[in-house]
Amino acid sequence: MSLQKLLKELETQGKIKKQKTDESYLNGMLHSASINFKAAADNMNRYNEVAFKAAYDGLLQISRVVLLINGYRPHDGEQHKTTFIVAGAFLGDEFNDLISKIDSYRRRRNECIYNPIDSISSKEAESILETSKKYRAIVAQYLRSLNVQLDMFD
Repeated sequence: MSLQKLLKELETQGKIKKQKTDESYLNGMLHSASINFKAAADNMNRYNEVAFKAAYDGLLQISRVVLLINGYRPHDGEQHKTTFIVAGAFLGDEFNDLISKIDSYRRRRNECIYNPIDSISSKEAESILETSKKYRAIVAQYLRSLNVQLDMFD
């Protein structure tokens, strides 16, 4: 499905809305994501669940920036899922596997939040941190192509 068709369909379904966002808000979101990625790395091997959730929050925040810079925001009861779907569509089909992996982290995070019986393993925390590094590089390149004035995370 083409990007425009997907956006139109999701807008009709009420899953996304158009929204203008200023640069300072985008920079604030990127800064917050950067802090979450640092917290994830700092908590690795000590508090795996904390590391996992912090990395997930960073992934969500930079994905929201992808939507916002393109004039959209999620607007439904599945905002995280919608955010990752639309961010993936903006980034391009070549990143479908990466977006699918991130979506699996979304489901795992929900399990931790709503059914906290299983704890996050060090392997799961390491996996989301590795994926975060790849995704951050892709998103940074994408955002720079749209606005060189954004304060990119490193």
